Amino acid sequence: MADTVQQLLREHLDNPAPAVKYGERVWTWREHLHEATRQAAGLTGLAEPDRPLHVGTLLGNTPAMLSAMAAAGLGGYVLCGINDTRRGEALARDIVKADCQILLTDAAHRGLLDGLELAGVRVLDVDSEEWTTLLADAGELTPHREVTATDTFMLIFTSGTSGEPKAVRVAQMMVPFAGVALVQRFEITAADVCYLSMPLFHS
Repeated sequence: MADTVQQLLREHLDNPAPAVKYGERVWTWREHLHEATRQAAGLTGLAEPDRPLHVGTLLGNTPAMLSAMAAAGLGGYVLCGINDTRRGEALARDIVKADCQILLTDAAHRGLLDGLELAGVRVLDVDSEEWTTLLADAGELTPHREVTATDTFMLIFTSGTSGEPKAVRVAQMMVPFAGVALVQRFEITAADVCYLSMPLFHS
């Protein structure tokens, strides 16, 4: 059994089964991970090699967020789920605190960044022509690293109910471990569809 997200996703690179359904559209695993691979290749190519490769996501529960998560898994870099309920300096603090050198956002969230000081953070709008060009020009993926089970897959922020939100480290091994536990507990099969209601930036 795979013990990292990277290994788990690689097992599905050529899988023709449905992976994501959003509205009326369905992506197969092959389509979903092809898109994620191009994204990972494009972002690792942009990254500054002397800084930790942390990619922030200011996105909703959309295919773009799922692609960003899969890209981080395949690319071997850290995804930072930015809480999209935060505003102003608090939002900037979270982005800087997570040491994001790249931040992905979209048309629905781009305005939240207006006027914020985000020194050293490259902001990319996934609804823009710049993003389309980046993906079109992306070459073969050379992962940022081959991860181990204890490497960080994602940073998620606490809700902030007892103070400023804190970034919590999610290790690579926690995702397949939790997934297997849920599959067994609820007897999930490949024929089932799971509805994601909780924000993906958080859990």
